[in-house]
Amino acid sequence: MSREIKVALLALVAIAVSYWGYNFIVGKNLLKDTNFYYVEYEDVAGLKTSTQVRINGVQVGRVGAVTNQLEEQKVLVRLDLDPNIKIPKTTRALILTETFMGAKAVELRYAKYCTGPDCAKDGDYIQGEALGMLSSMVPKDEMSAYLKEISTTLEALVGTLNEQLLSEDAQGPIANSLRDLEQTMGNLRSSSGRLDNMLRKSGDEISGSIKDINTLTGTLAENNEAIGNILDNTDKFTSQLGEMDLKKTVTDLESTVAALKSTIETAETTFAGVNGVVDGIENGDGTLGKLFQDPDLYHEITTLSGRADSLLNDIQNRPYRYIPFRSRSKVKRFDRKDEGEIKQ
Repeated sequence: MSREIKVALLALVAIAVSYWGYNFIVGKNLLKDTNFYYVEYEDVAGLKTSTQVRINGVQVGRVGAVTNQLEEQKVLVRLDLDPNIKIPKTTRALILTETFMGAKAVELRYAKYCTGPDCAKDGDYIQGEALGMLSSMVPKDEMSAYLKEISTTLEALVGTLNEQLLSEDAQGPIANSLRDLEQTMGNLRSSSGRLDNMLRKSGDEISGSIKDINTLTGTLAENNEAIGNILDNTDKFTSQLGEMDLKKTVTDLESTVAALKSTIETAETTFAGVNGVVDGIENGDGTLGKLFQDPDLYHEITTLSGRADSLLNDIQNRPYRYIPFRSRSKVKRFDRKDEGEIKQ
């Protein structure tokens, strides 16, 4: 045998073992025969394949397939049971909810065990029913007692809550909050009553105000055209007023600009004359020009000024020299007198 054939055979064996192991894990033994029974449900409540099928709490098989029959609006479930298990034709397959998480199981229930023709055959249909959570966990004969127990427990719980929360001596955040809520509701009722009384007393006034408003709106509607004309005239008047102010402002501005222009022209003429005079002085024209340009003339004028100053000082100090006297001897005598006073 070649190596390739050995590898192929080993792969086939591994696939077969894996398939058998998967079915064995989900509860189906391929090496063991099973009987098939079919059940129709209107709603399977999330029932899945491989769900346990039990009798009196003992697993006797599993759910083999779940098929949705859309045309008949039903769900067909196939139950795979141990061939040694015999069930009557009147057996009912009940879908139970075992936990709050929604785990399902199928429970087979019947009145008595069968031994002959009353037993269902392989491939037969049996009745089915899906029970709710409470019906699944509590049998019907115990339901009344269970509900009574729940009622008693709830009554005790409600009594405890009333005592702890609603009594006058109750303490705690919830009790205080309930008291505040009760007080708030009382205030709301009082406020709503006052508001109702106020509205009743003011009903006539409110009605009159509404009538006045209606009359005013009617009057406005009737005079809508006149109001529109008034608004148009106001708009035109404000526009004309704005245009008049603007024209006056522009006229004043033009006058100011003309006056400013004239002043600038006069200033330019004056500056031109001053510039001419300055240019003449710099060129030596005229007396000032010669004075600034001729050093000798400046020196002579300075000397003349000094002499004039000396003459004025002498006239002020010795005026008798310049007053006509009959003899020169008197002048000399005054000079000797002034010299003597100076020496002393």
